[in-house]
Amino acid sequence: MKLKALMEHAVQIGMNSDPRGKEYIEKQLKKQKDKWEKLKDDNEKEMFDTERTWNPYADSRIINGSGDEEVQTLMIGIDIETPEILLADRLREKGQKIDAIFIHHPEGRALADLEKVMPMQADLLALHGVPVNQSDAQIRPRMERIWRAIHADNLFRTERAAELMGFPAFTCHTITDNLVWRFIEETICAKQFDDLNEVVKALEEIPEYKYYAKKGNPPIIVNGSGSSRPGKIVATEFTGGTNGPEEFLESQSRAGIGTILSMHVTEKTLDEAKKHHVNMIQCSHMASDAMGINLLLDKLEAEGHIFETVDVSGFIRVKRNS
Repeated sequence: MKLKALMEHAVQIGMNSDPRGKEYIEKQLKKQKDKWEKLKDDNEKEMFDTERTWNPYADSRIINGSGDEEVQTLMIGIDIETPEILLADRLREKGQKIDAIFIHHPEGRALADLEKVMPMQADLLALHGVPVNQSDAQIRPRMERIWRAIHADNLFRTERAAELMGFPAFTCHTITDNLVWRFIEETICAKQFDDLNEVVKALEEIPEYKYYAKKGNPPIIVNGSGSSRPGKIVATEFTGGTNGPEEFLESQSRAGIGTILSMHVTEKTLDEAKKHHVNMIQCSHMASDAMGINLLLDKLEAEGHIFETVDVSGFIRVKRNS
């Protein structure tokens, strides 16, 4: 399978699990196409990111390579930077075949545009009764802070390392986060539990969480107790780029949300959860990310695209296909 085709397939799979629905996303893509077609200035055309006309996930893209490379064996990791690129080169020297590097957390141009996927969080909260105008207004300042912080970073080290070592590389962030969000919503949030201990036990039955729990990194209750009653359970902290603003906690409390499942909880968010009596369970971040990647690989495999994987940097391959 060519790398570009793999990326295009991954985007479509991410769209199918997107909280906003495919119709909404296609409408946004059409706006980008129209914007591109209306450009008259050559410099504006040169600077325009044409990927936005077909890929709604600014944090997921090919960061090195033409896209025409044939890929069969993928080195996959949740965080891959120059040390992991050097590891890939060393493994290749020892005879390990690696056709491309699959990175979960964005690097290069994908990281530069991270804040562009964050508006999804407002749509996600709207599914659970939070007025979209409120959450949209709340997230804008957070998006600006993220953009300013990232803008000052040395963004292109991994991209350049992959180029120098001759490895095609791509990132899939929000794409796979969408998959794990939907999985958790359907397998955990849709069920009834008597207390938070039962929720944690249900999470630990999922293979990736079980694997990480055995290594000392289980899902943990960070607000509430094991005997606390969950109320309405949501996974509003699983997709949308990065953490939303702490103001989201009060909005979710007012919308009747009782327990939030999250990949990672900041101290400010935790303070707000305590103030508004919202239970929070911090699911293992790495296990959650690994699950999203596995769900993507399973869907590709179901279409007949089977990849060999070299698992590094927190990723473990778990197959759910029979």
